[in-house]
Amino acid sequence: MNANQQLIKGYVLRHIPPNSGLSLGIALLDIAQDHLLAHLSATGIFGDLVIFKGGTALRKLFAGRQGRFSTDIDLAMAETRANRDDLAELIAGESRAAPGPFQFDPSFQRGRWEIRVSSEFGNPPVTIKLDVGPPCWLAPVTRPFVEHPTHRRYGFELPALPCMPLEEILAEKIARLTRQATARDAYDLVWAATTSPHSQFAPEVVRRLAALKVWVDNHGLRPEWSKALAPVPLEPAGWLASKGTWDDEQIGLLAGPPPKMVDLERDLQRLYAWIADLTQEEARFAQANPNDRGDVIRAILNLPGVRLTEDDLW
Repeated sequence: MNANQQLIKGYVLRHIPPNSGLSLGIALLDIAQDHLLAHLSATGIFGDLVIFKGGTALRKLFAGRQGRFSTDIDLAMAETRANRDDLAELIAGESRAAPGPFQFDPSFQRGRWEIRVSSEFGNPPVTIKLDVGPPCWLAPVTRPFVEHPTHRRYGFELPALPCMPLEEILAEKIARLTRQATARDAYDLVWAATTSPHSQFAPEVVRRLAALKVWVDNHGLRPEWSKALAPVPLEPAGWLASKGTWDDEQIGLLAGPPPKMVDLERDLQRLYAWIADLTQEEARFAQANPNDRGDVIRAILNLPGVRLTEDDLW
């Protein structure tokens, strides 16, 4: 990956959106993630062991320079019954590498793996947090990186990566917003709903996935899907109401220019008003009654494009 590398500091500086106020360190981290993801892809972990997901997948494979920056690398286990801790340790070990102008140094901090980045251009101020979560419910899609002029300076081709479908990514963000008002999730949801062709996602699929994921966040499902921290049911009226405060100090570092939260909240309420259109069954799941476990499992198995089997869930 290093032979034809033509990355110089001037191109790193051009990676920062004009007039955004974002730092060189964030641009460095974004470029370093590309090198790390390509390195991990070359080891064969994608597809066989993990699937790409979350905010960084959204930026790299869907949004490109139009999306916000994201600091973490979120992955889903490719198969059920894998050991998440062992898998995260394996990936962290594979991350200890020096592709191109970057060096990656993983360490286990406060119960999770973090990857410190250093480079000949400087050291990003934040680490890459590595998270390995439970398997995707829907069959993954393989997508190329959204092209960026900086990519042409890497000296290698970025690989297409298997990732969680957009509808499931959005559903996970909706489910997380039921329990924590994270500005980055609101930003991503608004971006997806206002950016073609991604705005053509199926709202009814996202809504059903979100109701089911809220139930699983409340009660867990097999060892692979553990309960979320401080879970609550999905109440559409509450979800669409004003949050009051947004628990996310990073949005100013990662989006340029950072959105006004009052505008972001208004757009979220307007663009996702269809969350209130729960079917009778979805409304029951959203209430997170523990007695609905059997019906929840059957509903997951009947999702369009589901990749899980009955043995994966019972």
